[in-house]
Amino acid sequence: MKVSDLRPHELFTAQADETLEVAADRMSWHQVGALPILEGQRLVGIVTERDLTAALAEGADAEVTPVSDYMTPAPEVLRPDNELADAAHLMLELGIRHLPVVRSGQLIGVLSMRDVLDADVHQAEATR
Repeated sequence: MKVSDLRPHELFTAQADETLEVAADRMSWHQVGALPILEGQRLVGIVTERDLTAALAEGADAEVTPVSDYMTPAPEVLRPDNELADAAHLMLELGIRHLPVVRSGQLIGVLSMRDVLDADVHQAEATR
């Protein structure tokens, strides 16, 4: 199964100069665990729930601290034609739960570990 075989989700992002508070609010509102970070339309990083937790633990002022201070810069990315199993192995290897999906240099989505597990469960049920 390929990444492109999954049902696409609505894509939520943040700009690099937005504050941690704005990003956390967007993540909470849309119930997502990560936001790709853009400068204009260019992917420059990803911020996750773990990053926000680390920022708060370090005493960052979420109202003024930009997400660029705590994002993972230049994240690994997937292409739609990547195998889902390879994506899962990459996530395990890197110890991460989210990977941006890029087509022709353009961000088109985010694959989460939940997406991988959900696809695996549905595929197993379909073969019963």
